[in-house]
Parts: sequence; structure tokens; C-alpha cells
Amino acid sequence: MDLYLIRHGESFRSLPEYYNYERQVMDPPLTEKGIEQAKLLSQRCKKLQLDVILTSDLSRAQQTANILSELCRSKVICDKALREIDMGDLYLKSWDLFPDTYSKWISHDEDIAYPNGENGEAVWQRCKIIIQPLIKKYNKVAIVCHGGTIRSIICGLLNISQEKRFYLGLPPENCSISIIKYNEKDEKYYLHVFNDHSHILNY
Repeated sequence: MDLYLIRHGESFRSLPEYYNYERQVMDPPLTEKGIEQAKLLSQRCKKLQLDVILTSDLSRAQQTANILSELCRSKVICDKALREIDMGDLYLKSWDLFPDTYSKWISHDEDIAYPNGENGEAVWQRCKIIIQPLIKKYNKVAIVCHGGTIRSIICGLLNISQEKRFYLGLPPENCSISIIKYNEKDEKYYLHVFNDHSHILNY
């Protein structure tokens, strides 16, 4: 199985006006540039013959996935397990209110959770429930999600400590593609391509 990890297109900044109180998550939509990025991405992915597209249920990821599916003619499956890492109190508050946690978090020596939010391992645990059943069912799968989620998935699949995820992109570029290949012989995953955004560099 080839797993294509795709970050959503450019979205509006995470301002309080985009906070979804019902879901308790920041949920800004794509900008016009983000929509064009998704269209360029779909031109490239058309050649991949994707079996299925999975997406986070957040607006920016869903919009990107829907644009992708129109040209690729692949069905879209939406799952909230693929959401961005839950930043908890930091959605509407500043790190200044959590100096002790911040001093530990910024060093990236441990997989520290955001205040009342998630850490990388928590993200991986919810994502792997979605990913593992795909191995024997499909050959080519795209997952449209978020920069933090992509980094946690890569670390989880490659058995890398989650605190190391911060060294994988700053984060991955919008509409970039990272490819993980599953080898049936040794039953292991291999990072084949990371953060390829060549298809949108000229936009």
C-alpha cells in the first residue's frame, strides 16, 4: 500500500472568529489561494489513480479533499479522528498563561501535551485506528489532513518518538505530499517522499 499524506491548502489564520464552540476546535476555511493550491494538487493526483481519499472533518481539509475528488474521481471518507492536534486552551489563550508547560514543551525533549489538549502520541493513537485497516483493503490511499497530524502519523508508522515530530517540516507545506510505502515482506513502513510541494511552487 502507498499512503499519500496531504496537507490541506492555505487557510485563513486561526482567529477567534473561526473557533467552533460546538466542536471545541479552530476551524478556518481555505483562502482563495488555498483553493487554487488544491486545484493544482488535484492535477497531479489525477495520475495516481487513488482508491480512496480520507479526510479530517475540519473545513480546510474537507474542502481540499472535495476538490481533489472531483478530478481524481475517488470517493471521500470523512473522519474526525484525522483532525489536527487538539491545542486545548491555546486556541483562545496565550502560552504566557502556561510558562511552566511552555518551558518543557519548547525544548521538544518530551512529548508534552498542550494545556488541556493533546500530545503527539494521542494524535497517533486515534489516527492508527483509521490507518491500519487500510493495508489489505487498498493499494493507493490519500489522507488529507493537517501538518501536525501528518508529522504524528509519520512518527507513529516509522516508530519514531513523537517529540521528534517537530523536526519534520515547520510544518509541512500547504498541499504538499508525503508518501509512506508499506512493505508486505517485512511488514514495515518506509518514508519514500516527504513534503513534496513542487506542483504548487510556481503559484
